[in-house]
Amino acid sequence: MSAGWTVREAAEELDPRMDEDRVKSMIHAFAYEPIGQRAGGRGRPVPEYDQAAIMRAHAAITAVTAGLLLGVICPPSPLNS
Repeated sequence: MSAGWTVREAAEELDPRMDEDRVKSMIHAFAYEPIGQRAGGRGRPVPEYDQAAIMRAHAAITAVTAGLLLGVICPPSPLNS
């Protein structure tokens, strides 16, 4: 089994950082399912997600928002030339 992160751990470890709401949105957008659970506050279990999958999704989102994939996934329009 691969290593896992909770939403809070992912928010703390990702670089560039994401807040917990963005991490949750990313997990939802990529339809990731928990790989396990950990004991959380007040005795409630906290879902744990695949660390490598979260890091790949974060890298993809970071590349797109930085415009690094603009010519790859969205070729320049001839109208803008």
